[in-house]
Amino acid sequence: MTLPELPSFVHDRKNLDGYKLYRSGDPRDRREPGCVVLVTVDTDSEATARAWVDSVFVALASEPNPHPGGISAAFHVRDDGRRVINYAEWVSAEDHVDAVSSGGGVGSATADWRRVQNFPGVQHVSVERYRPLAKVQAEVE
Repeated sequence: MTLPELPSFVHDRKNLDGYKLYRSGDPRDRREPGCVVLVTVDTDSEATARAWVDSVFVALASEPNPHPGGISAAFHVRDDGRRVINYAEWVSAEDHVDAVSSGGGVGSATADWRRVQNFPGVQHVSVERYRPLAKVQAEVE
């Protein structure tokens, strides 16, 4: 699977122009990411954006079957508070495709994930896969 380069507003997993890092999960291990997934979610307010991200962390903590291809996630809230971008690192694009193949997102069919998926004031916008910055920089050098 050929992946595009990350958009220019993305500098690294913790630095996106126009966004502030709200929460991040440290990498579970030190595997090299083969894919970065940007999940974009619109919200009706900054309070909703932060509450939604917090609910994702509750769901992740209670996940009975975490996908082995997931490495890390960093959630950024846009300066106006009405959009969240999750910068998620995966071992490969294929791992991410496999994780979302059930149609319900990356999590299991639990009450915590259903809450994330049906959170009031949240509208899912997009999921896009990209080449990690380290791979792009190595290709340039």
